Amino acid sequence: MKIGWLTGWAVPAPWFEALLHRALPEAEHFLVQPGPDALAKLEKAAPFDWVGGYSLGSLLLLREAARASRLGQVALFAPIFAFPREAGLGGRVARAQVRQLSRWLRRDAPAALTDFYAQAGLDVVPETGMFTLGDLLWGLDCLENDCAEPPLPAGWCAWCGDKDALLDAVRLQALSADVRILSGATHHPAALLHAFAADLVLGRGGAT
Repeated sequence: MKIGWLTGWAVPAPWFEALLHRALPEAEHFLVQPGPDALAKLEKAAPFDWVGGYSLGSLLLLREAARASRLGQVALFAPIFAFPREAGLGGRVARAQVRQLSRWLRRDAPAALTDFYAQAGLDVVPETGMFTLGDLLWGLDCLENDCAEPPLPAGWCAWCGDKDALLDAVRLQALSADVRILSGATHHPAALLHAFAADLVLGRGGAT
């Protein structure tokens, strides 16, 4: 099985890839980090059996849903229709907080990333050398301003933890019945990935 991945904001590829190999050790994984050309990179490496989007990666897939659907079956983890709380689409974070993070990132990137990882519940050590400031700011701009209309496209599936500090899983499921709520899970992708892997084994991953 070949799976293409579009990861989350400020998520180091080696950290995410280690989680993938624990959850789905038999699969071939191709990772792309968020950026203006992310979907084009996935298209170049396609076709895939599955395409997975985590957090910001899910928003980038949703806003180009027709293109994403051509790459393979699509699964989203901590899915985002719109990140700001003001949009009413499942995000818990105020738009002003996203702007504040952007300003903080310019002043002191390691401190800003440390705070974000703590808020999101990610056990990541800040390594700013893995990202350009431009890519990080581009991603925050997407989180602040981009929006995808619910529900999920036909055949797509998604998982969100009921303890996610950044997203309201109940609201997301109300917007799209194909969002599955995972009890006890947070914004950390590990439990969401294991739920996906378990469903694949049972043949319930999504549309066939």
